[in-house]
Amino acid sequence: MTTAEMKKRESELLDKLISDYGPTKYQDIVWAMEWARHLRGQEEYRRLPMAEMIEKAMLEVISGQVNSEQILDAISSRPAPVKTEKEEEKKPAAKSAAKKEEEPKKEKAEKKEKGKKD
Repeated sequence: MTTAEMKKRESELLDKLISDYGPTKYQDIVWAMEWARHLRGQEEYRRLPMAEMIEKAMLEVISGQVNSEQILDAISSRPAPVKTEKEEEKKPAAKSAAKKEEEPKKEKAEKKEKGKKD
């Protein structure tokens, strides 16, 4: 069986599972998105397009190959995102830009006050 045939077969199976799914489908979609994030962190799935990764995660969650406990374990073992130097540099720049916007406003307000006093 070729890769294209396997993808088509998985897609058809996923469509059938989704259409016949019960009342927990919305919660399971959330689980599937978390599972997709977990898969994205694994080396074997890094080059897989996100659409295919989401479809794979949906199929695994809906078919019962992966349960909520496994997903919670994967989420809890996920390392916290590390802020880069560039992200740290952006924060002060954003604050200084806000201060620059405030300065002309203060000057305008002061001019109005002086105009009212004269």
